[in-house]
Parts: sequence; structure tokens; C-alpha cells
Amino acid sequence: MKTVDILVIGGGLSGAATALGLMRRAAGRVILLDEQLPSQRLSRGNFGLTWFMCKGTGNPAYARWCRMAAQQWPGFAAQLKEESGYDVELEWTGGAVHAFGEAELQGYADSVAGLTATCAEAGLDYPVRILNRSEFADIVPGMTLGDEVSGAMYTEEQGHVNPLKLLAAMRCAFQRKGGEYRGDESARQVVPQKNGTVKVTTTRGEYLCEKVVIASGHGSTRLVAPLGEKLSIYPQRGQLMVTERHKRLLRVPLLSVRQTADGTFMIGLSSEDTALDTRVTPEAMQSQAQNAIRLFPMLGKLNWVRSWGAIRVMTPDGAPIYSRIPGHENITVLALHSAVSLAPLQASDIAAWILDEGEHDIISHFSNGRFHV
Repeated sequence: MKTVDILVIGGGLSGAATALGLMRRAAGRVILLDEQLPSQRLSRGNFGLTWFMCKGTGNPAYARWCRMAAQQWPGFAAQLKEESGYDVELEWTGGAVHAFGEAELQGYADSVAGLTATCAEAGLDYPVRILNRSEFADIVPGMTLGDEVSGAMYTEEQGHVNPLKLLAAMRCAFQRKGGEYRGDESARQVVPQKNGTVKVTTTRGEYLCEKVVIASGHGSTRLVAPLGEKLSIYPQRGQLMVTERHKRLLRVPLLSVRQTADGTFMIGLSSEDTALDTRVTPEAMQSQAQNAIRLFPMLGKLNWVRSWGAIRVMTPDGAPIYSRIPGHENITVLALHSAVSLAPLQASDIAAWILDEGEHDIISHFSNGRFHV
């Protein structure tokens, strides 16, 4: 049986960011198990946005958390490049959400007003503004807007990255700092011991751990159920499409359309309840393509070369779960959507919380217990 200070189960974006944060804090011997199946790798379906805009309507804690994460992103990307050598292709060029018609644009204005007030109460700014059609056209000068576009909400303080390079960079930095990565190893059972340690049985052996972090997406449910914890997550399929490469025209990413560093246009804004089915469907592809072409008609002239689906982890209120298992305070479960946007906080505040080195007052709002009252 191997002895370890902290075992992180789940080597995706959330687990890798947390494991890196633990090593940055010299947490001792930390092992990262890459437990997810390739078909369930959430980073495959991540759009790569480093955003706070739109997030947290009706949930002040989540609005503040997302804003804090966005503020950390430029420094986080720079530190990752220094630690790993990877350029995660962060383009801090802002971000926009288009509107079709004046009613939708007014709805955005109302949302921005509410979130601005929410963040102000916590001493945070919320630098989002509403653009009319002409102002929107000015920030995407290489693209012609469709006739139905009325404007957008926009901020200069967010951007987008390559999520697969981000995942590689965090794993690399984790290992360079002395962390141990175990690919193709799945956790089978998590069993608390009488002396306060935790025994984890995997497909390759057993570990005796001081602390365990469970961050394996939908695989987390089966691990926490024997501990008496019902994890409030559900699967949601998202589908993405990309075009052939094209001269860079779109420097500001939109919620549903962005152009990557290599020139491909990527679209994706579908949400389907399909359990763990990752297949693509003609209906979703058609809907997404039609919406993209309504926004930017020139996209209808490009060849669409690839489409794929992936399964997101969703909670009933859309906010993350950061929770200790009741009665087993050395076992933590992390489950969330927006793992790219929230990665800086996973590596800073969440890692510190796991190590009992401090807890931001927002974290308590994200306990799994909030769904069982």
C-alpha cells in the first residue's frame, strides 16, 4: 500500500488546477489520478472562455466568485507559462454576447444592472456595458453583422484560451513541482479509516491518504454514495462545430462563436439532457449553424469540417460544488461547470481551503448540502 499526503481523484481541468495549487503550497506528496474515460473528458467540450459575464444572475455568491476568477486570469496564465513552458493561448481581448432584437438587448441591460449592484456590495467592479448595433460592429471590424442583430453586452476584461493546452500546462506544472501523475488509473473505492486516514482502492493498487480530493466529474457520484453523500449533479450534453482555417477576423470571442488562434471558427451553445450520450445530432448542428449565420452571415460560406459532443457536469443552480463529506472532513468533493473560467481560484483559494490554510467566505455557499435542505 502506497502512502500519500493528498490523493486527487480526477485529472481533468478541475482536478489538475487543484492539484497544481496544492503543489504550489508545498502540500507534501500529492498524486493525481487521471480517472475519467476519454469519452467523458469534459475539456473536450469546453469552449475555452475565461468569463464572468452572464454568470450569477440570482446567485450573488456565484457572481462574485466568477468575477474574482476573471481578475486572476492574466496573472494565472503568465505564471503557468513560466512554470510549464506552455502557452495556453490566452487572448485577453474582451468578450460579448449578441442580441437579436431590442427586447433581448433590454433583458441584457436589466441583468447587467442587477449583477453590477451585486458585485458592488462586495467591493467588486462589474465592468460590463451594453452596446448598440453600431458600437458592437466597431469591436468586430472584420465581421459583418446579420440584419437581426440589435447589439450586445460587452466587457474588455475577459477572453479565451485553448482548453486542451491549459490542461496540459497545469499537469506539466504540477509534475515539475514534484507532483506525481498517474494516467489510466481509476479509483474504485474510498474508505475512511478509524485513525483518520483514508484508504483508496484503485485499478492498480491501494493508497493510504491523509486527505482525498474527489474531482472526477460524473465518476464522483459512485465514489461518494457509499459515504452517505448524494452528489447533486446531472449530465448535460454540449455539441461543438469548427470550420476550416481562415484569416483571423474575429478577435473578440462571443458566447456562441469564437475564432481560435489557428484560424478556425468554433461555434457551440447547445444544452441537451441525454445522460452520458456524447453523440452529435444533425438537429443540434443545424440549430447552432443557423444561429451563427444569423449573427455573422459570412460563416455560411465556410466549410464546417468537424463536430463533436461532450458531457458537462451541471448542478441545479449552475454554481460549483466545493464540499467536505459530512463526518469525514479530510475528504473533499469538487464538481463544477466552467472549469476553465474558475481554474485560477481552484489553484489558489480552493487549494488553500483543502489544506486548512484559510477559507474565503464565499466557499461555504457552494456546499453540496445546499441542495438537501
